[in-house]
Amino acid sequence: MGMDDTKDLELPKTSKHRHSILIIDDEDSILNAFKRILADGDYEVHTASNGLEGLNKLHTAQRPYSLIISDQRMPVMSGVQFFTQAKDIFPDAIRILLTGYADTDAVIDAINKGGVHLHFTKPWHDEELLLYIKQSFSKVEILQENKRLIELIKNKNDELLELKKTLEKRTRDKTDDLLAQTEKLKESYKKSQIILDGIVKTLSKIVETRDPYTSGHEEQVAKIACKIAKEMKLSEEQIAAIHVAATLHDIGKISVPSEILTKPGRLSDLEREIIKTHCKVARDIIINIEFPYPVAEIIFQHHERMDGSGYPRGLKGDKIAIEARIIGAADVIDAMASYRPYRPALGVDAAIEEIVKFKGITYDPAVVDACLKIYKNTGKNKLH
Repeated sequence: MGMDDTKDLELPKTSKHRHSILIIDDEDSILNAFKRILADGDYEVHTASNGLEGLNKLHTAQRPYSLIISDQRMPVMSGVQFFTQAKDIFPDAIRILLTGYADTDAVIDAINKGGVHLHFTKPWHDEELLLYIKQSFSKVEILQENKRLIELIKNKNDELLELKKTLEKRTRDKTDDLLAQTEKLKESYKKSQIILDGIVKTLSKIVETRDPYTSGHEEQVAKIACKIAKEMKLSEEQIAAIHVAATLHDIGKISVPSEILTKPGRLSDLEREIIKTHCKVARDIIINIEFPYPVAEIIFQHHERMDGSGYPRGLKGDKIAIEARIIGAADVIDAMASYRPYRPALGVDAAIEEIVKFKGITYDPAVVDACLKIYKNTGKNKLH
């Protein structure tokens, strides 16, 4: 054992935690020397006089030992035998073996069997021993911090995995719920559409019962108007709106006396004014039905003309909805091509001549061009 002056070799007292040290030696002088060397450090120093006592202290320790120092030559149990068991109790502790100069084989056994990190021969140099103890504590703190971080990462990974599973389950549940709601909405929409279609057809039939001479007129206007709209490449929503509005465009005539509707002769000015009211009456009826399209306004405008000569508001050009412009042209084509009480059927050719004659004046040029294209490419029977 060295007698070096250790006054200037104080170990730092600012460790992250208080280290515990176990020293095993059968000589009290050695144990006392270590206590003196380590007295200035903030450590818990425990001693044992033999290997069995040392193992007992390891088994009953309240906290892990950071450093274990043992002599090799002791009664009852050698240092190698002690470390062979001690390394399994506290595997992270730094292990130092104290040997004599003739204990070379024991050192080799200690390294192989006891997992000893370092050995010192007696007598040692206090400065060298204290320096290694300081380095050992730093190593222990790094190992402990690594273990803490590894455990923290493991826990966080477990939490993330659990969170991922939870989110996946919630996503699946939410997706399943949304799919179920979507199916319900689709079914509800289908039912609503069926009901709406039924309402439209019923309302259309009401007009036919009062004016048998125009039976099928609204249905025919709807067909022509939809063909024109498709030729003009209007959206599916606009085409759907046109179909509904065209099917109901004359619903306002339920307010017109039947004798006027079926009158075979020329109408008087008053009778014509009465018939003109059917646009507003239709708007007032349809506006109370929640269609997904502006059906009421389209019907209200279907007798407006590009030059402002139409009714009921005298709208001009683009002020008239394109859907109303299309229905207006389709209405004229079917009316002229069909029989009426006051005149015979004039035919599709005459109807086409009529709208071409007033193209850009009363009828939208694009609508007229679409009619002509259908008429020329598919034949007049396809238009009407």
